[in-house]
Amino acid sequence: MHDEIYMLWLSTFVPRLGSRKLNELLEHFSTAKEVFTANAAELREIGGLTPVTLSIMTRNRTPEAIEATLRDLDAQGIRYISRNHEKFPLLLAAIPDPPIGVFYLGELPTDDLHKVSIIGSRKCSEYGRKTAQMLATPLARRGIVIVSGMARGVDQAAHRGALEGGGKTIAVLGCGVDICYPAEAHVIRKEIIANGCVLSEYPPGTAPQKHHFPARNRIISGLSHVVVVAEAGRKSGTLITVDTAQDQGREVLAVPGNISSKLSEGTNRLIRDGAFPVIDYTDVLYALGITDEAEPATPPVQTPLAPDEKLVYDAVDLQPIGLDELMERTRLTVGNLHLICIALELKKLIKKLPGARYSRMN
Repeated sequence: MHDEIYMLWLSTFVPRLGSRKLNELLEHFSTAKEVFTANAAELREIGGLTPVTLSIMTRNRTPEAIEATLRDLDAQGIRYISRNHEKFPLLLAAIPDPPIGVFYLGELPTDDLHKVSIIGSRKCSEYGRKTAQMLATPLARRGIVIVSGMARGVDQAAHRGALEGGGKTIAVLGCGVDICYPAEAHVIRKEIIANGCVLSEYPPGTAPQKHHFPARNRIISGLSHVVVVAEAGRKSGTLITVDTAQDQGREVLAVPGNISSKLSEGTNRLIRDGAFPVIDYTDVLYALGITDEAEPATPPVQTPLAPDEKLVYDAVDLQPIGLDELMERTRLTVGNLHLICIALELKKLIKKLPGARYSRMN
């Protein structure tokens, strides 16, 4: 039987052992088939394997059992490729501690496509959400694959931006690909599968666990040529991905934020410490070595604005602004300001947010 089958068997132990221990087993035994056929005494030589783990690894080890696993995957439309497979992403195979293999739903984008991960905090601001989406959309229009983690906040905004740009996107999960996490992401998950894939090193049925996500993050950066941090606080878990990306030799870019915002403290510090600042998607193209691409020919929508409408529109930015501050900037009465804001909302130029605040739509 081909070693791919034995690699699949080995991948079923990722939740119990983690990839480091499995890579240690592979290094010791040379092939997954040799791990499969090793007896308990031989496996015990590696160290770090509990009696329970040894018992689980050495029971029901038959080709028929693996073939049953394959049938289960096929019934769910889930594909598996090991890192020995010719279609396994070359960038990911080359990282320290690479996954044994990956399970995925959808189509895995090919190696000839540029890949950029856009990451950030789950509890992001409207600014962080919009910048992630605004960067992802024009990049996706150029055929660049957007990689993220499908988490709330910045991750989902990045995926949404890629989809709006008509491009491909990869969501890397900290659970099995048969599980929708977070649960409310079921709609965008279907769209991602239809325009890329959801991917995980964890076998189907693996529930999301807190300790899975740092391991998941190394795959996000490992799949990517460049990592962009859209927004992150000083203690954001996103910064773990940054550390991993730097260990993998990936270039890290960061979007500058308001220096008074704690949600931008992490990204601002990254820039201070040498990360390349991103103020436009062309900065990401430059980091990829793409410097001569023109904006795709999409005719701009001409929305005529009255003088007072332009005054208010110019006063609103991506960072939400309250009604009181808008009044100070525009010197308009509250009644006029309300009417103008409604008109701009109808023209889909600004968006009303909770707390009588407004921000630009794009």
